Amino acid sequence: PLLRRDLEEIVAAVAGLRTRRGVKPDIGLTTNGLGLDRRAVGLREAGLDRVNVSIDTLDPAEYARVTRRDRLDGVLRGVAGAQAAGLSPIKINAVAMPDGLAERAPRLLGECLRRGWSLRFIEHMPLGPRESWRAEDVVGAQQVLEVLAEAGFELHARGRPDHRPAAVWEVAAGADQEGPYPSGTVGIIASVTAPFCSDCDRTRLTADGRVMTCLFSARETDLRGPMRAGASDDELIRVWAGATWHKPLAHGTNAPGPASGGFVRPGRTMSAIGG
Repeated sequence: PLLRRDLEEIVAAVAGLRTRRGVKPDIGLTTNGLGLDRRAVGLREAGLDRVNVSIDTLDPAEYARVTRRDRLDGVLRGVAGAQAAGLSPIKINAVAMPDGLAERAPRLLGECLRRGWSLRFIEHMPLGPRESWRAEDVVGAQQVLEVLAEAGFELHARGRPDHRPAAVWEVAAGADQEGPYPSGTVGIIASVTAPFCSDCDRTRLTADGRVMTCLFSARETDLRGPMRAGASDDELIRVWAGATWHKPLAHGTNAPGPASGGFVRPGRTMSAIGG
């Protein structure tokens, strides 16, 4: 999103909206963090509330290998700039991968606690290029918790506040190889091994104006077509509500493949879904 030169204008326009009860929308931004330090103040003034930044590792060489860009320093400057601008909370998203997990995960958590950032580990989901996802690469929540406990972190389960995707654990103050860290929290989004479909009420609007009621769904509902054809707000609400009423009971990523009548991977990758 930071590639948009008019991003501040878009945020300001959204911030000016109100629900029928007069409530201002909560506005978040998910980004890789590059250039965020230069625009954080303007985005905050436009009405942005919080940011999610993707950082899978704090090792510069590993970051360059994973992202194909040697830009970790720039990303960390971006997050620090967002924090200085008053964007809160600062959430760090890290995909949990098996290689180097025992070193990577504790280091990430300790540093996020020291900097006052909220770390969320995310299970590897089948939303990238088809050759990039294998079921055996999915690191489950229990494995992440075991790695953190073995590293000395004292964790206490809090559950899933407000039915959000992340299950949250309280982390007691302590110290690691880099020094002391304060108490805080860590979250795990276990979309694959412990799905939360039964109470998920989320929908996503893609960049090309289609409603997806589940990230893993192959079914989409066109909203842009009716909008451009002049549909009223109430008509658009009915289209969106109709899609939501057909939200699947479960995404089935742990079911057998399509040959057995089970999970069918969505046609879009996460980068094409957007929204």
